[in-house]
This record gives sequence, structure tokens and C-alpha cells, in this order.
Amino acid sequence: MVTPQPVDGDNPTTDLRDAPNSRPDQDTAQMKLSYRDAISQLLSLADFERKSRAGDPPDFHLKRIERLLGYIGNPHIGQKYVHVAGSKGKGSTSALIAWPLAASGYKTGLFSSPSIHRITERIRINGESISEGEFARIVETLWPAVERVTADGDIGVVSVFELETAMALHHFTEQGTDINVIEVGLGGRLDSTNIVTPVVSVITPISLDHVAVLGDTIGKIAGEKAGIIKRGIPVVSSPQVPDADTVIRATASANNSELIESHNAVPILNSTDHGMDGVELELGVDGRSLDTRLHLLGTHQIDNTRTAVAVLRQLINSGMPIDLGAIGEGISAVKWPARNQLVNRHPNPVFVDGAHNGASAKAFRKTVEQLFPDRGGVVLILGTVRGHDPSAVARELAPLKPRIVVTESRHPKSLRGTELAKALSECKITVSSTTTSTQLALNHARVLAGDGDVILATGSLFVAAEIIEIEHGIEPELYPDIKLPSRRSLSPAAQQN
Repeated sequence: MVTPQPVDGDNPTTDLRDAPNSRPDQDTAQMKLSYRDAISQLLSLADFERKSRAGDPPDFHLKRIERLLGYIGNPHIGQKYVHVAGSKGKGSTSALIAWPLAASGYKTGLFSSPSIHRITERIRINGESISEGEFARIVETLWPAVERVTADGDIGVVSVFELETAMALHHFTEQGTDINVIEVGLGGRLDSTNIVTPVVSVITPISLDHVAVLGDTIGKIAGEKAGIIKRGIPVVSSPQVPDADTVIRATASANNSELIESHNAVPILNSTDHGMDGVELELGVDGRSLDTRLHLLGTHQIDNTRTAVAVLRQLINSGMPIDLGAIGEGISAVKWPARNQLVNRHPNPVFVDGAHNGASAKAFRKTVEQLFPDRGGVVLILGTVRGHDPSAVARELAPLKPRIVVTESRHPKSLRGTELAKALSECKITVSSTTTSTQLALNHARVLAGDGDVILATGSLFVAAEIIEIEHGIEPELYPDIKLPSRRSLSPAAQQN
């Protein structure tokens, strides 16, 4: 039985500007391209995640990924997949599927995004990230196919996410995985991961998100997410709002795909809440009992767990032997950084989450209310990326009566602190201070926080990740397009570090 390695975000990372060409690795002797240069080469492509596309028409389709994979031998064909889409919880749900599969003895690939501390986190086998050497080797191996797509001249250039998708599929095939869990990057219908034909499709809760690309209503967004449903392939759905549920049902019916509702397929038989130490769960699976300890915090993670178990149940019913004890063991091993994570307890609790829209912020607020019932006040560090609605996040967190410190992460698409403060001010939301870095924001938050107060950091996974790095002493992995704040913008203490 293979137990996946937890990903807890506590491993030191590398500054790509100052690091040597690559870390010692068993395969570096054969490498021509360094890890640092491989990342630079990858990020030289069209990058819709990290760069603004203001004024550009959408350019999402499956033709480039089809051609790119064709040029490298179609590594995705013949592999088993679970394909996961949704607005909220798709990363956590993917991990909650992958870890139990690995615990059951299956060599399990996981492709997810975004990464928290290192880009290698996006491609994992049995919970362990791809090595820097393998990452660089695969970029080098696939690059001629990338150039060939460009040279064709009829279909545009390969994007960063398309190459990352191809890298993951290539790596999983090379390593002989038994099954792979693939998380959608954006939307579903036209996402490059939709090239795979899964054993089961999964749709986690849908809410308003990426409206400029996916549509401005729940129904339109659900249509894009439901685009991963394949003819005759069963689909597991988390509890959905009515407009999303209607679209998913209609799409499943049109494709003659069995629709499994997770909350009906996997009932909660018993639960015991242990606060910061998670929750004990007894779940029903076809008349049997599954016992586990879920360490992911928040009631929404219980829903994600039920969705994951419904997927595993479907895999069992399709002929994959999976022991319920192994499922419980795998769920208990899952750690998913920057999602409802207690980063520090003293002198004030520091609690972070990647909530970036109204729905996820509401879930975050409920978790805070549940876990910190005796809190004094709340100091909120808030930073967002362009394309999201920061006022929706702030409004959902308003019942906590927070003093708000706005900030900006290193991410190239981060909304500047001054812009964020202006947007909140226009919505009659009071801002206590405006900062230009997460380090400064944390410094301000500590000054504002009194005894018993809780410091929250949210608005994007990138803000949450940077707070974790500061608090845990993790050296950040810095990319060629990163612009660090000037030394003058940092506090004296930060300048000495």
C-alpha cells in the first residue's frame, strides 16, 4: 500500500534569480537545460494565468493541444483519468481523490493549478512533485513540438498551460501511472485538459467566476464547466445552486451520461468536530461504513470529501478494487496548503485562504466563525488579481467587522493596492491601510491586532501563499516576470532579513 507524501508547503524553495543552474539531481548529468532556464522558457509562451489579456479576443480552443499532443505521440491515449471541473474546491477535491487512490496501491498522477510555492507542485505522482531535473528534461524534450506548432503558422502559439498539460500527460505516461486526476485550469469545455477521455467526470460547486471569459451568469458558466461531460461517461456533481444544477442535468442527459449526486450517494452517518484538528467522519458507501479523519478545515471540505468518495465509489463500481480503509487513510493524509490554513498561532492567529469570489469568501467567513468563536477583532489582509470582484469578497467578509489592510502579491496580474483601495472605497468599504507587499501588509496587521484578535489573509491564493512563506521562512520561487517591491517599501525589520 502506497501512502502519498503530504504537500504541506514547509519545504524551502529556490530563488530563480540567484540559484545555481539546477539543484543536484540524479538526472542532471544528462540535462542540457537547467531548471531555471526551463521555467524561463516555459513562461516565454502565451501565459493567460500570469499576464493580462485586456483588449484581446478569447483564444481558447482544443486545436493546439490536439496538434501538440499529436506531435509528441498522443501520450494521453490509453490512460485512465478522473477529470475535475468547478468554480470552488476543485483542487481540494482532486487531492481528496488522488491521495486515496495512491493509498490503495495505484500509481496516481495529479495535475493541478495554480501551484502554491513551486511550479513543480503542478505535476505529482503519489503526492510527490516532479523533480526539478525531470521538469527541465521534459520542457527540453517537448520544445521541438512547441516550435513545430508555431511554425505551422495556422493555429497560433502554444500557451503556458497547454505545454504544462502536455508535460503532465507525457510524464504520467513515461512513469506508467495507473490512473491520473486532472484538474481543469479554466472553465472546462475549451480548457486544454478537456483533451482527455475520463473514467468519470467531476463538477464541484459552480459560482460566478471569470465572468469576462466564461459568461456573466451561473447558467453560462455552468455550460462551460459541464463541457467536460463526455458521451456515456458518468459524472459526479457536488451540491449546486439551481441554475447550475439545471444545466448539468440537461448536459448529462444529452450525453446519455449517468449523473451521480454526491450528497445522495455518500450520506454522513456521523461526525465529530475537533476544531483546528479537523473532523472525524463516518460516511456511508453502498451500505458500508467509511471512517476517516479530515484535516482540511471548513464544512465545505466535508462536501468536497463526499464528492471525492462518490468518485471513488464510482471507480469501484466500474471495476477498480479500492479498499474503504485505504480511502479513509488517504483522506486523512491530505494537506492542501493555502486553503483554510492556520499558519501561526502566536502572538495572534494567522489564518489564510485563497477565497477569490463571493461564494468562496462566504465559505471562508463561515469557517472563521466556526473555528474562532471567541475571537476578539479581525484584521483582514486583502489582495486580489485582475479579473475578480474584490468588493464581492469584502462584502461577504463584512459581518466579521474587519479592519482591512489592502495589499498586492508578486503575481504579475495582482491588482495594485491603490487600485484595490479605490475599488473598495467606491463600494463604501472602509480601508485601514494600503500597502505594496504582503510583508508590509503583515507588518501593518500585527500593529493593528490587539490581544485575542485574528489576522486573516485572503483574496487570492497568491496572497495566501506569500503569507505562508513569510511566516514559515520559505524562500519564494521567483520567476522572470516578477518585480519585487523596492527596499524602501519594506519595513526596517524586513530589510534586515
